[in-house]
This record gives sequence, C-alpha cells and structure tokens, in this order.
Amino acid sequence: MDSQTVLRGMVRFLLGLRYRVEVRGLEEVRARGTRKILFLPNHPALIDPLIVLAALHKDFRPRPLANAARTDLPVIGWLARKVGTVLIPDLSAPGRAEMKAVAQGLALVRETLEAGDNVLLYPGGRLARGPEERLGGKGAVERLLKAVPDVRVVLIRQRGLWGSSFSWGLGREPQLLRSLPRQLAALALGGVLAVPRRQVTLELFEPRDFPREAGKAEMNAYLEDFYNATPNPVVRTPYFLWQRRLS
Repeated sequence: MDSQTVLRGMVRFLLGLRYRVEVRGLEEVRARGTRKILFLPNHPALIDPLIVLAALHKDFRPRPLANAARTDLPVIGWLARKVGTVLIPDLSAPGRAEMKAVAQGLALVRETLEAGDNVLLYPGGRLARGPEERLGGKGAVERLLKAVPDVRVVLIRQRGLWGSSFSWGLGREPQLLRSLPRQLAALALGGVLAVPRRQVTLELFEPRDFPREAGKAEMNAYLEDFYNATPNPVVRTPYFLWQRRLS
C-alpha cells in the first residue's frame, strides 16, 4: 500500500465526519478508461478541491492546477505537493514574471496530458462569488484543448457547498484559517458523536458535444450552462447538534 493510498484513506475518513458526499456518473467515466482526462469542476468553496480529489484519486489520480497563494499554508501546502499539484501565481496584479509562470504551468499541464495522465483544472480560476459560476474571459481550457486535441473532457458540477463557511455564500470572503478552528472542533466531536453532516453532490459528465473547435467564449458559455443548470441555494449546515439547520 503506497503513501498516497494511505493519505487518501485518511482524508476521506476526516471529510466523512463533516460531509456526506454522493458522486454520480463516476462509473460511466471509468468505463471509458482512466487516462488522459481533463476534469473541469465548478468552484463554490475552498474545501471543494479536497472533496473532488478524494472522490477521483482512487481511479484517476489527477494532478490539480492551483493558485500558489491558496496553497501556501500549513498542511494545505504539504497535501498539494503530495498529489503533484501544478502551482501558478496569484494573478490579482499580474506582471511579466507572473504571466511567464502561468505559461510554464500550463505547459506542464499539457505535458502531463500528453503523457496520458489526468489533470484537475478549475476553468474559472477562482472561487465563485455567487451561486452561479461565471467564467468571464478565462482561456485555459481553450488553450489546453488546442494543444492536446484528443484529451477527454469530463465536467463536474458540485452542489451543497454554497453557504458553507468556506464559500462566499455568507456574503463575505471566506478565510480558511478563520474557519479552520470551528471545523476542527466539529471533526473532533464527530469522532465521538453523530454531528450534522453537509450533503454534497458531485455530478460527473463526459459530453460528446463539447465545442472543442470553438473559441473560449463558446466553450465558457457551454461550461456555464452545465454548471448552472440546476439551483445552487444557500445551505447552512450546523456544526453541532444543538444548532438549528438553516437553508
């Protein structure tokens, strides 16, 4: 048993104390093969990369593409390195050096896909600010599909995390370190008592009509239509049994 298998088991156990995760469509994707796949999820909360990776890792072991600023934290950075994360800089104030690093990161992603391995990429490149995913003028998906035209594309729609303390659903920017103590307390109590768990759904879909030959505007519109096809309401799941569930 390798170290990544042990780590996956630990992460899934800890997530299971707080989240009840239902994964739909994984068997259909796996039946078509487990290599050279570009996974494209929406991004409602800071915690969702961990949930998605825990769901996909056993069968696909995808390498995530992540914002270096978001992973430059204790434990998070270590986990990112363990799963082979490709880090790119925060582009809130991009300069020549940052843009060069992004290009290098995308080149590494292209090489990873060309070698037959899998990649997890968030098309929006940042947390969703509202219940719907808006991609704007992001062009990473278009660039990768033009560079690796035979890669498989699998979309992932997440529901249940909007309204968590890791999302913008409470009307303010989520702070991982601010939310962590309360999350850890809930996890510790969850090891003893049956604490409330947040219901999360991941829907995997491999479209046959994805507009591979189109420009980024049409690709992004297709992705937005998929991500926003079902409601994504604010769900407030209490941390402890004596708190009232809000939704």
